[in-house]
Amino acid sequence: MNTLPKILLAISVVFCALALGALAWLALQTTEVKDVRHSEAATFPEVRAAKKSSMTADQTVAAVESGDDGLTEKLSDLSAAEGVVPGELLLSFKSREALNAFLLRAGAEGIEVRHSDSRLLTARVKYKDPAKMAAELRKNARDYKNIGANYYIWVPGSPEKPEKDSANAGGSAPFESSALDAIGATGDRSRWGAGVKVAVLDTGVTDHVTLKGLKITHTDLIKDGQAFHGHGTAMSSLIAGRDERNGGVAPASEILDIRVADSTGRGDVASVAQGIMQAVDQGARLINISLGTTADASVLREAVAYARGRGVVVVAAAGNEQQAHLAYPAAYDGVISVAAVDANGTQAYFSNSGEGLFISAPGVGIVSGYSDNKMVIGNGTSQAAAITSGAVAALLSRNYASSSIPQILTNNVVRVQAPVTQVGAGILHLP
Repeated sequence: MNTLPKILLAISVVFCALALGALAWLALQTTEVKDVRHSEAATFPEVRAAKKSSMTADQTVAAVESGDDGLTEKLSDLSAAEGVVPGELLLSFKSREALNAFLLRAGAEGIEVRHSDSRLLTARVKYKDPAKMAAELRKNARDYKNIGANYYIWVPGSPEKPEKDSANAGGSAPFESSALDAIGATGDRSRWGAGVKVAVLDTGVTDHVTLKGLKITHTDLIKDGQAFHGHGTAMSSLIAGRDERNGGVAPASEILDIRVADSTGRGDVASVAQGIMQAVDQGARLINISLGTTADASVLREAVAYARGRGVVVVAAAGNEQQAHLAYPAAYDGVISVAAVDANGTQAYFSNSGEGLFISAPGVGIVSGYSDNKMVIGNGTSQAAAITSGAVAALLSRNYASSSIPQILTNNVVRVQAPVTQVGAGILHLP
């Protein structure tokens, strides 16, 4: 009897439960955005970890061989855990044949396939009966490459007070503009971004005076019928807005608005991965992801790699939790991860630090559009990422190859006396 696939499966499920421990004590908020009349900020509940498995590797192997592997209990615990979409799994398969076979039998097993992708060999599934789901995993263990939770992903939050710590320089001087001058985006920008499709994976884009005349294609993967959070509109205005005083970097860009987060600013990694694939299919040359999670999800990592393998530049926010590591997907190899600096060129008080940080950009006191035709002032690595995406769109419209973008950005940064873990290669500046 070949037990190796079953052993690998059991270990991977144990790892899923253990991985949730990394989400403990994570408190995420929607980005604080202010105008002269009001302040709005929403706090997400504390994320609690699922119960950890106490089984050793030897016990796991023995349990699989005896048929008593505890999978049903693990799936029940996983479904009840905060920080993951309840009752869902993200399944990766070893072959297209294995995926297709699963799709044919899923309905009969009471498993709802919410989405599948034959290119990534993945399926997002929802189950009501943990015992039936466990039975499917056991019976077809050799077909699976990876089994993971569908983690939530958020609009990065921002601490209310600028508190300096050992991993953060504490900058809080506001730009009070969209920071065009600071990054060298001056002169006639009317053709900047021409011919470049920029996918904004966010909370959706609403009508706004700064976006008037801009070509925007809307795709809603959430479809909850709720009013859109203003974050996606803000990101789009920083990339391609046409306000005379505080416009976007590349106002001739075309925006692919792909809504992957709801009215509270919360989405999930499966929707973001689906949005990445949708962006590639729609011809995006650049994807902006001003969202983040602490979870390294296989399906998200593979979707990013798929986009990059097809010459798409991926820009992502480093995160606003004052942590010494980057959020995902910013932490993935090849992603242009962006931290935030203030008007003095100092790392912003909220900005994450971490190995692999690529670059930094203005992110304190940034003026942008918002819902209901507002112009607001916001803080965040979200804003820094969007400004960087605007710069990349401008470079792509100058016929620079996507493969050369990282080197061009690195060659033209403003270098500062700060660790690369805080500001990357330096502060964004256009050639």
